[in-house]
Amino acid sequence: MLNQKFARFIVVGGCNTLASYAVYLLLLLVIDYRIAYTIAYAAGLAGGYWANARFVFRAPLKPRSALAYLASYGLTYLAGVGVLYVAVDLLGVPKAWGMLAALLVSVPLSYGLLARSFSQRAATFPSRDA
Repeated sequence: MLNQKFARFIVVGGCNTLASYAVYLLLLLVIDYRIAYTIAYAAGLAGGYWANARFVFRAPLKPRSALAYLASYGLTYLAGVGVLYVAVDLLGVPKAWGMLAALLVSVPLSYGLLARSFSQRAATFPSRDA
């Protein structure tokens, strides 16, 4: 059985991913897929920090956790764009499906990095899971 925190992560991430994917698909109509991915990824960061801190990890919003969040997603981005390159350029996966391939790596990686980052700060913030 999934723990509640991971279940919340999946819901928040799912909503954020759907919005990012929609941006990606729209941008594919006018720009290169790598640039479209980068813009869609950055758009997903906008509400992601707030939603993950407040709803998933029940942590306070602070500059330090925001920097840790950005660093975690910086690493996740590099992994995702690497998978995207392999999928599209080396394996011939259609560009529209490339981002989905990147998610297979980025979702578990981002949860692990964020759980580690926010767990150090959540101890001082009241949790509804207790």
